[in-house]
Amino acid sequence: MRNPIHPFCITFVSMIALQLTARSLPESVEYIVENVNILSMRHEEVEPEKALAIQDGRIVAILDTLDANPIEANTRIDGGGRFLMPGLADMHVHVRWNPEQMFKLFLAHGVTTVANMRLADGEGSIDHLQLRASIATGELAGPRYLVSGHQLNADLPASIEAVEAVLDEHVSKGLDFVKIHGNLEPEVFDAILAGARERGLRVVGHAQHHLPLAKSLEMNALEHMEEFLYATLNPEENNVSNLDPLARYRANVDRLRDPSYRAVLTRTVAESGIYLDPTLIVYQNLSQWVSDEALEALAKDPCMAYLPHRVKQRWLSAESNPYQEEEFPLTADEIQQNLALLLQLTNQLHRQGVPLLLGTDSFGSMVPGHSLHAELALLVQAGLSPYEALRAGTVTVSEYLGESEFSGCIEEGYRADFILLDANPLIDIENAKTVSGVFTQGRWYSRSDIKSMLASVRQENASPCNSADMAWTEIPCMH
Repeated sequence: MRNPIHPFCITFVSMIALQLTARSLPESVEYIVENVNILSMRHEEVEPEKALAIQDGRIVAILDTLDANPIEANTRIDGGGRFLMPGLADMHVHVRWNPEQMFKLFLAHGVTTVANMRLADGEGSIDHLQLRASIATGELAGPRYLVSGHQLNADLPASIEAVEAVLDEHVSKGLDFVKIHGNLEPEVFDAILAGARERGLRVVGHAQHHLPLAKSLEMNALEHMEEFLYATLNPEENNVSNLDPLARYRANVDRLRDPSYRAVLTRTVAESGIYLDPTLIVYQNLSQWVSDEALEALAKDPCMAYLPHRVKQRWLSAESNPYQEEEFPLTADEIQQNLALLLQLTNQLHRQGVPLLLGTDSFGSMVPGHSLHAELALLVQAGLSPYEALRAGTVTVSEYLGESEFSGCIEEGYRADFILLDANPLIDIENAKTVSGVFTQGRWYSRSDIKSMLASVRQENASPCNSADMAWTEIPCMH
């Protein structure tokens, strides 16, 4: 005779069934995205055959595709078995030419958040605060737009007395970051950090090359892995009177090649709690810009069709590219050797637990959006898994911004900000390029919308007479 089922088991099963049936699902929503495989980025597994219900810019339900059938929707999107993941963030950009073109390129490449790192980008012709407001209200199509203040250096603020006014301006304008660019007097640097903490402002930027590295690690985020080629744990070891700045730089690079020194450095960075935005792609591009052969090959790259004529004219010509000037001291071979060192350092910092942010600098001949995928590839080349690299542009960004409870993942209650990919990027990071749908700022962009955006940028930039072109005038990487 078969043993009877214990009454406790029946009660437990009944409770689970009641919980499932009692779950409150919406009767109607604005959007249903169904038949998708979800990469939540909370974990590395893929959740197959799912559907998202979206209302007022939020994910109100995640359920099996079949269970979404009874829910009415103003717009129903068939994911076609594609892969749905959070939108990517580029946490270091410079919008210096036609913003609408740049925004189209970001969106078409799955970039739904960008952080502009200089309030004066565009030399007065671009109102970045107005751009931020226009995107937030839906007046302008674009990724979520974060804005830093003016780059702070020896001239701004000019004195410790001016620090308070500069920081108050950041608060009054609602700026998202305080950006430190040049070397500051130690007391001014300390006053900026203290004043920013009092006001709840994030301080990001370049390292202070004349101070011990630990001082720069007091910022919230360090921009550019390249800064470790200039900054050192003890700068006095480099300040030898008979060495010129280039010799001191190379001495620091040599020190960085020492495994024991790197071990101390990576441990120091990890213990500081700082976030790091490597922007490896801009340093890799240096090796192209300094080489006649590489520059000639780059000019033939079909992706250059997305850049304005004047940008191509400046950056793809040996006569006008600023890194082709005779006084630029580094060769392509030396840059490549240094890049290999930076990749190794990236891996070690990541393994020590230093949180990495995804960013590019969107500088020179880099195509907005497209360059972010090149940065992802470099992170994987450095030794990160595709999942770890993608988290740098999703989960880690939300943690850095203090938004991890409602953004950066695909979860119920979270912001509806995601992309559809034709192939699984966890298998191959190159699959992150296969963007065929974008949802951000309450808008859905289909495959045809993406094709139209790309085509319009190519068409607008086909003519050398485009009045919206603006040449880039500064070199932010080498000091």
